Amino acid sequence: MKPRQHGRSARTGRRQTDRLPSAVDSRRILLVGADEAWSLLVSYVFEEAGFSVYAAADPCQSLAFTSRLLPDVVVVQIDAPGVLDLLAGLSAASSTSDIPVVVLTSSLQSTDARRVRAAGGVTLRARPDNVAALVGKVDALIATAPQAQRMLKRRLLELQELARYYKPDAHGEDRLRQLIDRLQVAIFAVDEHGRCIAASLGATKLTGYSHLQLLTASVFDAGFAGGHVSDERWRCFLTDRQYAGITTITNRAGKDVTVHAAAVAEIMPGFHVAAFAAA
Repeated sequence: MKPRQHGRSARTGRRQTDRLPSAVDSRRILLVGADEAWSLLVSYVFEEAGFSVYAAADPCQSLAFTSRLLPDVVVVQIDAPGVLDLLAGLSAASSTSDIPVVVLTSSLQSTDARRVRAAGGVTLRARPDNVAALVGKVDALIATAPQAQRMLKRRLLELQELARYYKPDAHGEDRLRQLIDRLQVAIFAVDEHGRCIAASLGATKLTGYSHLQLLTASVFDAGFAGGHVSDERWRCFLTDRQYAGITTITNRAGKDVTVHAAAVAEIMPGFHVAAFAAA
């Protein structure tokens, strides 16, 4: 799987180094449709507008791509088979339920268009002579989307990808801790008892606590992530495996800071990670 290439060096795939990309993400769009001419035209226009463009041949394939890429918007042709299945699949997963899906149709009042809107999709009249209107619509959707949370989810997905290359032993855990410790994004890692076992440079800046102070904390301590996390809430997170939302942390100065948050359970056995960004 790779983005459309028009002189760009960016590629999607597993990274086999300990380097994570910059926290500043380009806007990502996934195009879904079997019409190669349409896909080439639209991808070119979006690339010129500064997007990273990816393509899937059909809605079924795009479900896997969306879960892996977490694009800002999915654009699909209404005549592609399985459009409603795509909408249902994306809305059912917590990591993709907030990703807008734009469905291009020749008639906004058709039965299929109404079904798409009822399923949560955004319909837009297809105008081959004015692709710029599509770019404007996508930009408007991105402007109202939870960008910070998506960036955090992407960082955690990248950590999960890297963790697959580490053996689930003490050496592998130590490599993952060292990686997290030097990241600029605010990321914590905790063990199965809720004890902090890694904290990034970004985490120390966000909280005002030193690295050592964070490593002696627990998610159950008042003033840590989200204030006091109850044992019940912690068990619910481990059961659900993922979390995304807005919460508060109490920094070293005693000030409550509202933050975007995302968390994933067990990227390695007993190794859970959470990422934060100031709201």
